[in-house]
Amino acid sequence: MNASSAHPATETAAPRFSPLDETLRADPYRAYARFRATDPIHRGADIWGGDVPWYLFRLADAQAFLRDNRAGHEWWKLDAAPGEHPQPPEAPANTFAALARDWMLFRDPPDHTRLRALANTAFTPKRIAGRRPAIAQLASALLDAIDPGAPFDLIKQFAFPLPVLVIADILGVPEEDRGKFRQWSAILAAAIDLPVGGLAALQSGQDAMAAEVSDYLRSIIAKRRADPRDDLISAMIAATNEGDHFTEQELIATIVLLLFAGHETTVNLIGNGTLALLRHPDQWRTLVAQPELAVNATEELLRYDSPVQMTSRRVFEELEIGGVSFARGTEVFAVLGSANRDQAAFDDPDRLDIRRAVGRIMTFGQGIHFCLGSPLARLEGAIAFETLTHRLPGLTLAGDPIWRPGIILHGLQSLSVTG
Repeated sequence: MNASSAHPATETAAPRFSPLDETLRADPYRAYARFRATDPIHRGADIWGGDVPWYLFRLADAQAFLRDNRAGHEWWKLDAAPGEHPQPPEAPANTFAALARDWMLFRDPPDHTRLRALANTAFTPKRIAGRRPAIAQLASALLDAIDPGAPFDLIKQFAFPLPVLVIADILGVPEEDRGKFRQWSAILAAAIDLPVGGLAALQSGQDAMAAEVSDYLRSIIAKRRADPRDDLISAMIAATNEGDHFTEQELIATIVLLLFAGHETTVNLIGNGTLALLRHPDQWRTLVAQPELAVNATEELLRYDSPVQMTSRRVFEELEIGGVSFARGTEVFAVLGSANRDQAAFDDPDRLDIRRAVGRIMTFGQGIHFCLGSPLARLEGAIAFETLTHRLPGLTLAGDPIWRPGIILHGLQSLSVTG
């Protein structure tokens, strides 16, 4: 079946899916279940006034698509003539676009392969695991500043600052400068799922942030070249793969990507996970009684309410998923949050069970773009939940959660709790 003719009856009989639908903000999972049952490969709403995207709601389809290298991110190659080797669009120096241009997140092989190999050389599992004591200390210090008897905002006072402090510590940012990273990260966070009407103001703020962070990192990089230390920036400067190194601009862009991507995923993991646990008091009590379950609980919480709900690719060579053919140029979203609730892959998927043998989840993607920072996000989540159970075993909700706009990155703006 060709994508242009797939499921025509369903498309006219029911509203088309849109990630901008505000009714999905707090709970998209009932809608996902409906699409998995009735229209699992679905042509969605026209949200940008251009090509209409498609959505894959089943785990098997999403997994197959993300593993297929006939789809990718480098949209500018779609109009290239045979034999041409187009480069990504030029961007003015010290702008957000200039940083994003060198993010491996948006590149395909061979550039992605090169950047990923260099990052892997420095951002190793051993380096991440070695930060466990420091992460635990940072988590405890944040809770030290909270009055356990009064309501507080878990996002503002714990879930948001912790990942920023952790990545700044791993990078080797001086303690007196870590407040700057919190400000920069707040600007990046505000960019996610912003309504279209705010794009002009957003771009201005992003570009100002990009110039400031680029200047700052150039200074730090120069210091680490002259005096290397046991930190990630020094390791990335020294990283080599078959004689290749990061350029300075690639190094700056990769550092900002680690700040941005790692921060957003982990804030949402801690916030969404804590909300899920407190809405299921039996699960919270189990974790309080057995904090050694924190690692498995983190995996289940990543499945149950994924911090990243979907990711997209462009089709560069016609491919088939689930019996539907997608033509060159088609934009397709793999709906990770739906895949993680697929009853074909998980028993009773809408039930939260921190003892579950979770197995393979889609939260961090699949294929060559599988999240580089997933070990760090998992470690931070486990430490955060374990620390909360030790320090605030009586934690309860103190108000209704407030969700951020949009659902592509699914997370809370505010979560009022009391210990």
